[in-house]
Amino acid sequence: MVLHLVGRTARIGLVCLLSLAFISMKAHAEAPYRTYFENGNGREIPTRPAYSPAGVIGDDIYVDDGEGGTVHSPLKRPQDLFIDANDHIYIADTDNNRVVEFDDRERFVREIRVPESPLKSPQGVFVTDDGDIYIADTGNKRVVRLDRELRLVREYVRPQSELIHESFIYEPTNMVVDSNGFVFVVSKGSYQGVVQFEPDGAFFGFFGANATEVKLMDRIRRLLYTKEQLSRQVRLLPPIIRNIEIDGQGYIYTVSGSSKEQVKKLNIRSENVWKELSFGEKVALTPEEREKDVQLTDLAVDAGGNMTVIDKNLNMVSQYDASGKLQFFWKNPASSAAVLGLTQSPVAVDTNSHGELFILDDALNVVQKLKPTAFGAAIRQAFMLTQSGNYKESVPYWEEVIKLNALFSPAYHGLAQAAFNEGDYAKAIAYYKLAGDAAGYSDSFWQLRLQWFQRHFSLIANSLLIASVALAVALRLKRNFRFGAPSRPRRKRPRQTWIRQLRHAFYILKHPLDGFSDLRFKNSGGYVSAFLLLGSAVLVLLVKTYYTGFSFNPRPASELNGGFIMSGFLVSWLSWVVCHYLIGSIQQGEARFKDVFVGSSYALFPFVLLSLPLALVSNVLTLSEASIYQFFEWGAMLWCGALFFWKIQSLQNYSVGETVVNIALTLLAMIVMWVLIFTVFGLASELVSFGYTIYQEVTK
Repeated sequence: MVLHLVGRTARIGLVCLLSLAFISMKAHAEAPYRTYFENGNGREIPTRPAYSPAGVIGDDIYVDDGEGGTVHSPLKRPQDLFIDANDHIYIADTDNNRVVEFDDRERFVREIRVPESPLKSPQGVFVTDDGDIYIADTGNKRVVRLDRELRLVREYVRPQSELIHESFIYEPTNMVVDSNGFVFVVSKGSYQGVVQFEPDGAFFGFFGANATEVKLMDRIRRLLYTKEQLSRQVRLLPPIIRNIEIDGQGYIYTVSGSSKEQVKKLNIRSENVWKELSFGEKVALTPEEREKDVQLTDLAVDAGGNMTVIDKNLNMVSQYDASGKLQFFWKNPASSAAVLGLTQSPVAVDTNSHGELFILDDALNVVQKLKPTAFGAAIRQAFMLTQSGNYKESVPYWEEVIKLNALFSPAYHGLAQAAFNEGDYAKAIAYYKLAGDAAGYSDSFWQLRLQWFQRHFSLIANSLLIASVALAVALRLKRNFRFGAPSRPRRKRPRQTWIRQLRHAFYILKHPLDGFSDLRFKNSGGYVSAFLLLGSAVLVLLVKTYYTGFSFNPRPASELNGGFIMSGFLVSWLSWVVCHYLIGSIQQGEARFKDVFVGSSYALFPFVLLSLPLALVSNVLTLSEASIYQFFEWGAMLWCGALFFWKIQSLQNYSVGETVVNIALTLLAMIVMWVLIFTVFGLASELVSFGYTIYQEVTK
């Protein structure tokens, strides 16, 4: 008896020490990680923590020892976590061959072992609203269904069907159950998709299978290899599904290791409604961590549709709204000691009715509980109201979020939606611009423009009518009458050379081959006109960069570097001129350096001619007219490209084939030239550093 008391006292002391280890940070202190959000321009910006540590669960489990006492029984490599409608917490305690249950106050309730058919390495658990418990009994290769009293109701074993190949491995790791009783089971290593069972246990089919990812080299092999060679290649298989979740509306979410569609939101027809979205953030990482791949392991969806995703490889937690847009994310810094709120190896996540997060850690063998901060609670409430269409009611919450963080762009997006719904399109435009949302800005501007046209339609129509009549009368009078006395012939003044040369740019647009030939043989162009055209191109480029309408260029001016843009353009253009002249000299081209320099300036004229008015007009266009904007933008680029081609052909006296070869060699020469320049500068920098080091040693 004494030994029993001593042993129990020692165990209690050990538990106290373990508990103290998790209180190395005060519960009310700041979160031990940095939280980020992504603004409308894709930049990651630090923000206030949305969640703060609130405790740990699973470090104080005591079970009956069979002798009338209790024994400490901590979690051992747990793999799954589930919170039911009553906020009871269930944990698949894998290496202890059990499932443990906690109540809504995080107190241990019971352990679930199924004595009549013991569990073996269970890796998943799911509880329906009726209280039925489904357990992925991985070691026994089955899913078991228990009722409220833990009686075994049904087993879902490997299905027998002609649709299933003999090599199919059935090792359930997790499952969900929809409102109709259909069971969706994730099997370890299965690439066929989720195994779907009917309520009575009959096999229904596969659901949500991933597509095979075919890389560029695989496509090249298919074109070049014979059937025999292809048969010896490793077979390409679709990415396996790692985990599964279901929301209150019946949508099923799957987590995969694919490079695209890492998270899929599947409807009843197994169609992914999030095809265009990408998940998994990589920010604030060390150089070693950047080499790691994203490894999403689990997700949870709350009552408002907000989704939380965990990345085990990068130890990252990300949260998205119901439409799949990123809200914020944080990375748990590496720590050798147990720290409250920090995970080391997150494997599962879930949320309760209060919006609290519970993250299961299979390295620390505990559940980290995170509660929303005032900032996080305001965001959650605002998103829920916005998603449900209560835009007006969401405004106070969004304003509260902005008070806490004026840079949080999703808040401006929410205010913009509210203003748009109220018909205040001017305010919506301002908020959408702050949020960096070009599509919302365009829709609001379209409505505002429509209202302006409706108010001023009569004035516009009458003005056009009067202008048309006046023009018609003026043309009629010009044909029938002569005004003024006949003028004496004036002596023609010789135009200044550079003005005449600038006018020649218009001639080149109509007659490119003859026009470029005249640059050399008739002195129709010179360095002065070339510099003027080049300067005009630079000026137009800056105007286009800074003054294009927000719908087509949503990047804020503060993030643009005019000097870098200008120098990049000039360096690229000058590199082209130098390399083209050198390659032309080797290929027996006839153009002089002056011809190449001047001709390359004149070839930019379509860009000058079209881009300036296009940039200004873009401020009154919306994305509905994007095809018009893109037509003229691409037209200017293609026109310039054609003029560069004809310039080479005319000045160098090349055939079409020789011109194509010259362009390819010029581009290659530009790459080689800049590689050499960077190499020389790097070596020179090292030499200077070496010389300075020697100088310091000598002068000591």
